Amino acid sequence: MNGINLEVLRDKNGLIIFVSQLVSSVCDKMMSIGLIWYLTKQFGIYVVPWYLVASFLPHLIMAFFSTTFINKIGTLKIVIASEIFRAIILVVLYFLILIFKIEGELLLASLFISGFLVGIGSSLFNPAILSLPPQLVTSEKVAGLNGLIDSSMSNSTILGSSFAIFILNVVDLKMLILINGLSFLWAGLLQMGIKPLRNLNNEIKKEARDEKIITPMSVLKKYPEIGRMLASFLFLNLIFTPLLVMIPWFVEKIYKGQGQDLALIEGSMGLGAFLTGLYLSLASFQLKEHKRISMIAIVSFFFGVFYFAFAYTFLTWQGAFIFFSIGALSTFLNIQVLTYFQTSLLEEEVPAIMTAVNIISAASIPLSLSISGLIFPNVYIPSFAKVSGILIIVIAL
Repeated sequence: MNGINLEVLRDKNGLIIFVSQLVSSVCDKMMSIGLIWYLTKQFGIYVVPWYLVASFLPHLIMAFFSTTFINKIGTLKIVIASEIFRAIILVVLYFLILIFKIEGELLLASLFISGFLVGIGSSLFNPAILSLPPQLVTSEKVAGLNGLIDSSMSNSTILGSSFAIFILNVVDLKMLILINGLSFLWAGLLQMGIKPLRNLNNEIKKEARDEKIITPMSVLKKYPEIGRMLASFLFLNLIFTPLLVMIPWFVEKIYKGQGQDLALIEGSMGLGAFLTGLYLSLASFQLKEHKRISMIAIVSFFFGVFYFAFAYTFLTWQGAFIFFSIGALSTFLNIQVLTYFQTSLLEEEVPAIMTAVNIISAASIPLSLSISGLIFPNVYIPSFAKVSGILIIVIAL
């Protein structure tokens, strides 16, 4: 860490990815907040989990095909095509609602169908965008570009939530759908200006006819250590969501705070994630490959330590410090894990692992919320935090 360099942001490919993903992610976050609010208000909270299931199902179905599509068609082409596909679905939905005045049960069915179709696009886009960095920048900039992509995602959570507070009072659901659709379209058109360093996908396509079809399972059999890492990644995701659910309980029961205390703690985590991603994007921080696994283990260990320490907080500023640290550590961990996958595998194998990463990320939230709903009414929440922290420490060791 010898200083700051702007080479990743000066790189045209890196800048396009960062700007396009920031804007589309902010708009997507706004729509997701507005959509969940609308579903809860109009149809009841019980509808929301089923909508999440409908949106997740394509990720599971496409897991068998996405790697083949990405390797045969091309990583960048899939990124652009999936952006435009999602844009078309949402823009068509907007005009259907506008022209035919769709409402009630028919609107609910339309939202479920469009959520499923958008999920198909996302099931291709997510592993493709995570596989793209090694094709866009030189090897020493891969971690920095991962940091930029992660920063755009974490920053979009902060900005999207903030904008949603104001925009939901001004526009209705169909306008949120249109805004999100146009943001996907804009991102896809902007990404057409990306110039890969080499046309690797053409090489893969030529060889793919004679090669065995690459799937997540075939790659995991070849690299069992990556399977263990993904299992740990799944566990971390499963207990990370309950941590978020615990925040309001701690604010009310332990900190005796108000809404602003809750906003401070959640904002602290977002700030930690954003600053860490931005720093790793711009700092001359390079981690040698043979040390990356050890660093991932060390960061996981401290993640568990802070998780465990959270159970003993009793003031708002302590919770804010814990969550700032957790946000920073989780972002550092994500970037190092992604960089390890991108640089340790054959590039035609990367989409297969990123497909597995996408499934874990997409599935862990509804699964984790279900687990939380079953466990929290029957256990003392600080005790759950202590046990979770200890389990993370054990896995890291």
